[in-house]
Amino acid sequence: MRLIWHIFRWTCALFFGLITISMLLLHNWVGMLLLLLITLISLPPLTSLAEKKIRRSIHPALKPALVSGLFIIFIFQLIGPEAVSIYGSPEVEKRLMAIYDEKMQNWPVPYQDVFLDTEYGTVHVIVSGSENAPPVLMLHASGVSSWSWKYNAAALSEKYRLYAVDLIGDAGKSRYRNLKNIMRNGRDQAHLYRQVTTLLGLEKVRVVGASEGGFIASNFAMYESDRVEKLVLLAPMGYAGSLQSIIRITIAQLFPLKIIHDRTFSWAFSDDSRLKSEYSEWFPLVMRGLIPAKVPPLPFQAEERELIRVPALFVFGKRDNLVGDPENAKRLVQDMPAVRVEIVDAGHLMAAEKPDVVNRLIIDFFGPDSITDVDI
Repeated sequence: MRLIWHIFRWTCALFFGLITISMLLLHNWVGMLLLLLITLISLPPLTSLAEKKIRRSIHPALKPALVSGLFIIFIFQLIGPEAVSIYGSPEVEKRLMAIYDEKMQNWPVPYQDVFLDTEYGTVHVIVSGSENAPPVLMLHASGVSSWSWKYNAAALSEKYRLYAVDLIGDAGKSRYRNLKNIMRNGRDQAHLYRQVTTLLGLEKVRVVGASEGGFIASNFAMYESDRVEKLVLLAPMGYAGSLQSIIRITIAQLFPLKIIHDRTFSWAFSDDSRLKSEYSEWFPLVMRGLIPAKVPPLPFQAEERELIRVPALFVFGKRDNLVGDPENAKRLVQDMPAVRVEIVDAGHLMAAEKPDVVNRLIIDFFGPDSITDVDI
């Protein structure tokens, strides 16, 4: 029993030591000092040394009490006052917006910035393509914002009127009015995008959703199906994925070292050198300085998937570690009423990594003409 207790104390000391290093890297000096004290108290040799110095034993309950008290103080310090922004600091937000504007200089076709006043706050939309073309709503992956569609805008704008939305509560130019009134579930998401399409003057749209955008697009089709003609879901969240993905992203956020960020990006999103260069500054800033306020993209149950009764194209990547084995993902969605599945040789950010392939799939599936819902 004594050996087990000894191992447990060393394990606790190692855990708190790692979190201390994390706070150091995140420049949280108060949190670092609190955790350093906890680490020192947890180390068995220091306890023995202290007892020798004072020539008396320390009561067994004192150390757990000190550790618990300091850790509670750390948690309150970490939470801090009520958040008013999803950005860790004004400097992070300013730099991300500057990068956003730099990326938009390479948007390949003329576009407009549209800002919509919704019940949750301001939603920013990049609009491009002919006003007379069929409307397509574009919902980006988590953390990358709508400038990420610049690889697809030229080809798709030839066929469609594109509405690329910055997801509210995520990195981009959309803003919650305040963080007390945010979306809580899939129905809230669907209701918001009904508002968005109404404000844009669109009665029915085709929707392209990437990753988390695919999760949101799915909810839109489930709960506001009269607004959706067809869905293209690129490596969508809510259908597959693993605990490993969450752990690796969390580690990248806790330990903001370049080598960790580089390896995390390669593993989670793409090992394409062009994309790694494209996101070389953006991704670390998002990992280090963004606290998103969004609906968790939890897996859909079978009865929820069956609510999607519009034609849906799923595109999974062979090298997509976030979604996982594409064949497993393919089998998972076969119970949906009107589904087609394609597997491409790409990672998670397939629309940017293989734009020609993805653009062809989208155009082929959507077609140029109006499509009505499948009669189920």
